[in-house]
Amino acid sequence: MKDVRAQFGKTAAAYVSSATHASGEDLDLLITLAAPRRGDRALDLGCGVGHTLRRIAPLVTFAVGADATLEMMQAGRTSVVSAPNAAFAQSDASALPFADATFDLVTCRLAAHHFHDATSAFGEVARVLRSGGRFVLSDNYAPDDPALDTFINELETLRDASHVRNHTLAGWRALLEAAGLQAGTDNVIPPLTRATLMTTNLTTEAWLERSQTPVDRAAEVRRRLREASPAARDAFHITEATFSVPKMAILATRAPR
Repeated sequence: MKDVRAQFGKTAAAYVSSATHASGEDLDLLITLAAPRRGDRALDLGCGVGHTLRRIAPLVTFAVGADATLEMMQAGRTSVVSAPNAAFAQSDASALPFADATFDLVTCRLAAHHFHDATSAFGEVARVLRSGGRFVLSDNYAPDDPALDTFINELETLRDASHVRNHTLAGWRALLEAAGLQAGTDNVIPPLTRATLMTTNLTTEAWLERSQTPVDRAAEVRRRLREASPAARDAFHITEATFSVPKMAILATRAPR
C-alpha cells in the first residue's frame, strides 16, 4: 500500500491525460462485458482517476470508485468524473468499506497487477457482490512461457516499483475462481485456446515518463528491451521505440451464497 500510494500520488496528473488509460479497445470491451443497467449499483475497484467510472456512471443508478491513492481520486473528481451519481472512496482493495452484497456490478481495469494480495482483493469483490452479480477484470497478463513471464514482470517492476504481478491467463482465472467468482472459459477475451491477442501498444519513453521512473532504472529498462531475446521481441512486438503487452478481459459472476 505504501509503494502504491507513493507511486501514484506523485504521478496522478499524468494518468488524467494518458491515452492508454482514458480510452482504448480494452475499455470499450470492459463496458460491453459489464453491460451496465439503469438499476445497477456499481463499483470500480482500483479506479485511479476514474476513466472507467466516467463511462459507467451515466448508465447505472449509482457508481463508486475505490482506490488506495487519494491524489488519483482528487485528480479524477477535478478533471475526469462529473456525473452527479458518482462518488469516490479511499480504500485498500483487500479491505473494502462496503457491506456484503452491496453491488450488482464490479469492474477492475489495469489495477489488479498492483494488488499485493489479489486473493484477498477478489475475495472482497465476491463479498460485496450480490449473488449473480457481475465482475469484469481487465488487465495485462504474462505468457505461459516462464522466461517470457519473468521478462515482462521484471521489466514492469523496474519501471514501477508498485507493480506486483501480471499473472498468466490461467493464473488470473484461478484467483477468481478461488474467490467464488465463476469465470467460464467462454467469458475469457481472448479465449484460452485462441491465438489472437488483445494488446496494449506502448511507446517506451512515454511509458517511462508517465511513471517517473528513476534514471538508472529507466536505463536498465531500455537495455533489456534493446537486448531482448528473439522470443521476447516476437512476444512483445519490441521495436526501437515501442513494445506491447498482452491484455485480457474476464467476465465472472458471483456464485450463489
